[in-house]
Amino acid sequence: MDKLLKTDLTQGLLDNAVYDTVVKNHVQKLSDLLKKNSADIIIHGQYFLELLNPSINSLSYLAVLHTLLIPGVATTIPRETLLEKLVLFLLTFDPVQCRYAGHYLQEVFHLAGSSDLLPPSAGVEVLAIAILRLDPTGSMLTTSHIYLARLAYNTNTIEPALQVIEKSIVFFPGMANPTEPRYLCDRDLPPSAYISKETGLTGILKSTNVMEYDMLCGLMYCSRRDWAKAHVAFERIVSFPTREGGVSKVMVEAYKKWVLVGLLSQGRLADPPGYTSASATKYYGSLAKAYTTLAVLFVADDAQELKAEAEKSASVWADDGNTSLVREVLAAYQKWRVLGLERVYSKISLPEIRRQTTSAETGQPLAGDDDVEMLLQNMIISGMLSGVIEKNDDGTAFLTFLSPSARMSEQDVARELAASAGRLKQLQPLFKATRDRLGTSKEYVRYAIKEKRAEKNNEPDPTFSFDVQVDDEDLMGGVIATG
Repeated sequence: MDKLLKTDLTQGLLDNAVYDTVVKNHVQKLSDLLKKNSADIIIHGQYFLELLNPSINSLSYLAVLHTLLIPGVATTIPRETLLEKLVLFLLTFDPVQCRYAGHYLQEVFHLAGSSDLLPPSAGVEVLAIAILRLDPTGSMLTTSHIYLARLAYNTNTIEPALQVIEKSIVFFPGMANPTEPRYLCDRDLPPSAYISKETGLTGILKSTNVMEYDMLCGLMYCSRRDWAKAHVAFERIVSFPTREGGVSKVMVEAYKKWVLVGLLSQGRLADPPGYTSASATKYYGSLAKAYTTLAVLFVADDAQELKAEAEKSASVWADDGNTSLVREVLAAYQKWRVLGLERVYSKISLPEIRRQTTSAETGQPLAGDDDVEMLLQNMIISGMLSGVIEKNDDGTAFLTFLSPSARMSEQDVARELAASAGRLKQLQPLFKATRDRLGTSKEYVRYAIKEKRAEKNNEPDPTFSFDVQVDDEDLMGGVIATG
């Protein structure tokens, strides 16, 4: 047993074909061992965990750990020691080895994200790190993402989860035209090729699960007052593809929050993305009328009317759980009026700002220039306003507006360019995987054939395009398995 558990499967020593054969043989032996000797493993579990290196003997370590944790936590090893071993494994496991034991790995992931064993702060952090060990790009949405988002939001342990939720999701479980990998151990595989229901590294996600994840992401960004990212997260729900252009309750809820955070991040009511169905937009307008009315008043120059409308619909905001967001909107009204002054002035005195802007929280101008200066300083510190406050010889304070580029040094620009280049390099494998998937799509094949015929006849067909060939049902099937 000791010899089997200590088997070294370091991939760097073997090519893909040999590694694949060896690891499958090892997994089979482990499976047989667990069936016949699980009682012995529970009794001697602590010894085995001390003997094995989780970064090298990941499969064997996972087998022992899983046996000690599921279906219940073993009492043969001190609980604190077992939890330390769990954390050590999640931080150091070999992700390639564990592709071959996906069901076991996911059960351990979910246990870490359940808050039943680890404190929330530790559970969120180690689960986030483990998710990115399995998929460093963070581009594949999995059931583990849902567990992570729920735990992070419900326990207000958001910071450690950001490393995952800030990644752009490109792939979803159940996508059409999946690439079948020849060797699961190939390190060049895109995550969509090895993370699937079949490998056990994720379960099927229904459309409701995807929208729940985006909703939780939006709410977490709201708690951090990161309105721009919250707006993007809610927008993914607002524009979610549905059959016959209908909308669900969660989509309407997201739309209401999307309107409010749009006012906070952009200072206006944004138009839904062009791919949002016309019927969905119509539903939003009728089901969230109080929100669109508030948004229209936000861009008008009447703080008292905006304040009155917010107070009149107070019960609506409370029923929807959006009272705090509406308060943020009222507080942001005067800030956006200040930003609007930049279209007219490059430099303006604080008394003039006080005269030309009004607080929607009180419906009145600010009491004094000191209050105006405090408002401006808060805007500058938060990054909302690019400007400096200076004083003339007579003591009059002025706000000078600055362009964002004026505040960046050459080193800052260089760092921005280097970061952009790095992000583009990381996206190249995702572009390739998406292109390969598109190339095997039946809709794209039909488009390509039609285009070839048009080229042969030297007359393009003006009635045909790839976009119009993909109906709502195909789009849903190609993106998400709705179950």
